[in-house]
Amino acid sequence: MTWVVRGPDSQLQQAEKKLYSRVRRVLWDYEPLRASHAEIFIDIDGQRVRLRGRVRSLPQKLIAEMLISRMRDVGTVSNELIADPEVVRAVADALAQDERTAAYVLRVDARHGLVILRGEVPTETVQQAATDIAASLPVVSSVRNQLTIGGETRPPVALSAPAGRV
Repeated sequence: MTWVVRGPDSQLQQAEKKLYSRVRRVLWDYEPLRASHAEIFIDIDGQRVRLRGRVRSLPQKLIAEMLISRMRDVGTVSNELIADPEVVRAVADALAQDERTAAYVLRVDARHGLVILRGEVPTETVQQAATDIAASLPVVSSVRNQLTIGGETRPPVALSAPAGRV
């Protein structure tokens, strides 16, 4: 995968084209972002900049927004980038809240929306449930199932909501 910056879906006015080029250059010049092979979509509407796509880390997401918000001629920045740790958290939370998978220790890794599930589950039914749960999340682009079959079946786990959540 290479570093990709995608242009806006609509036609831009001349001033917007210039702003798009400057935003693209600022993001390209940020080496950690470029080296991570991020895929970023840049939308420009007047002085509003919208960033979409995927980055490897939360700091990259925050720094991208900060770099753009400090630019001359940028009014507002809408940061819709998805960082891999956000994907891991969403999948891990969903697996922990489902009684079919909550009893098992499953490792979740993500890279640009591709989720890799690892661990041991007792049956193909649990394996398929884990894959289906991960694939159903909007932040997940695809799932690679590397779960192995083995071990003992555990009773379903009824989880309570985490403290502070209603």
